[in-house]
Amino acid sequence: MSQQNVNTTASESKESSFSTTKPAEDISYEAIRRAFRRNLFYVDYPQFNVNTAALRSDFKMHLEYLAAATFTRDEASFDTGSYRSTTDLMLINPHEKLLITVAVFAPKAGAAPETYETRVVHSANPIGDEEYVELNEYQTTNVYKSAGLLNVAALELFWSEHEGLKKYAQASLPKADEYSPFCHWQFSRLKG
Repeated sequence: MSQQNVNTTASESKESSFSTTKPAEDISYEAIRRAFRRNLFYVDYPQFNVNTAALRSDFKMHLEYLAAATFTRDEASFDTGSYRSTTDLMLINPHEKLLITVAVFAPKAGAAPETYETRVVHSANPIGDEEYVELNEYQTTNVYKSAGLLNVAALELFWSEHEGLKKYAQASLPKADEYSPFCHWQFSRLKG
């Protein structure tokens, strides 16, 4: 199993320099606390690493913040020669953005997936005031990754969340423009 945590800050430009930063009362110190690097994943417990509910809860980003979602099943992954099924979520609140991608890989279409890969991108404290919140730049961005072998519990959890979140997204979010080459999301309330 591999794990990787990367801590990067947003690059500073003329538009995002500290002279244009919001006053201290507009900064969410709770978001900063959650942005500190930490270990989200567990070694040898893939059922925790594919659990989007637990990952969202770690950042206090619950489903009411769901802005976009995509769900795939047995999609050919040409770089690995395997078949990929994913749950892809974007959650946005006034001070943070959270992207969660959980992918499971099977050796052939219709076979039981054997490996997983989870990627979490957490951004806190927007810089500037974009018209559309999904286009904001953030003061801090952390990327967390985990990959490894699946067990039965992890596979069952992945499929139950995949189906449950898909039903929730269908009921809660408008269907995205499937013909747009710029839209990655199946369900979205994004405007930008």
